[in-house]
Amino acid sequence: MKNQNQEPITVSTSAAINVWLVDDNKSIRSALKTLLGLCPSVCCAAEFHSPNAVLSALASRLGPDAILLDIQMGEANGLDAIRPIKALARHTQVVMFTTCFDPESKQRALINGATDFLQKSAPFEKIAATLERATKNPAPHLKNLRNTATVRPASSAVTRPRRLLWLDHCLDLLTVRKRPRVQPAR
Repeated sequence: MKNQNQEPITVSTSAAINVWLVDDNKSIRSALKTLLGLCPSVCCAAEFHSPNAVLSALASRLGPDAILLDIQMGEANGLDAIRPIKALARHTQVVMFTTCFDPESKQRALINGATDFLQKSAPFEKIAATLERATKNPAPHLKNLRNTATVRPASSAVTRPRRLLWLDHCLDLLTVRKRPRVQPAR
């Protein structure tokens, strides 16, 4: 198809990424929805004020391509919602969206099935690129996230998980410290 100036017109055949926002701050949701509306590759279809609200929506309708999920939402914690979201919407990618970086929270989010972890201070271009990358390179589903320390080996020999060995070591250290000390001779 060509226009009057004989330049080819490209028509995008890929649909926009369907994104839901979950944040307790209405002004952040509103601003982000407006910004995402300017990006032709992203469509913000819904916004929710809590993890319970998004879980309720997922229970009754098809999930989006991606969810931008805040961590701290009053008494609710977005980290606790990742697994239930992934259980209800298997192909939905969860991208954590938080005000402060915490390595432990990031690790927990990724272990629980989140695809990525963003700070709210990230440039908009990075947010859009992360959403696009998340849908192209999805995180594995929950069944692939088993804790390998609890899986029994195929051999008949039963080994203790690493966590228990570490705990045994700590207990040994504590019992050594509790032994009575010998008083030096005066």
